[in-house]
Amino acid sequence: MRTLVDTGSYGEYLHYGMPLTLVTVSDSAGRVNVSTNGSITPLPGQMPRLVVGILKDNYTNELIAASHEFVINVLTDEMRGVARLCGSHSGHDADKLALAGLTTLPARFVKPPLIAESPLNIECRVLHVQHLEDLDLWTARIMGIQVAEEWSDGRSGVDIERFRPLLYAFGQTMARGPMIGQGAI
Repeated sequence: MRTLVDTGSYGEYLHYGMPLTLVTVSDSAGRVNVSTNGSITPLPGQMPRLVVGILKDNYTNELIAASHEFVINVLTDEMRGVARLCGSHSGHDADKLALAGLTTLPARFVKPPLIAESPLNIECRVLHVQHLEDLDLWTARIMGIQVAEEWSDGRSGVDIERFRPLLYAFGQTMARGPMIGQGAI
């Protein structure tokens, strides 16, 4: 027998284990907005790409539509408070970087900055947008991925044993557990 799962008011129970991230984007004057997002999926293929879903009424969505660039900043298991804070204020009304005590680093390939406290940053440039009723799906080319020393394997990669992202699953926040194997199977 199976039980139907309640999908929640904004589909939060549809997330079955995604990294919780901060999306940084800049306006035309260079002001930075940051928002919490758990709706990001890498896409297979020769070109490194990802897709991110952002609600249409979100300020970040407005800024991505204008700039066509953003940075995905993966949160650590110690940054739950930052995720909550950045997800509960609008960039229209608040400087969330200042509220959360976050600092930025310049990106290499896009204008929006990296979050220095995030050990994994993914610089993105929009390829396509699909407008749905209540959200936009932004397909973006990954221009570059940067990893901080504490998550680096020392060979241009990520040390999976030190990789401790914050995860969002079925409306709950958790940390990644120990590695149990290599590869997809």
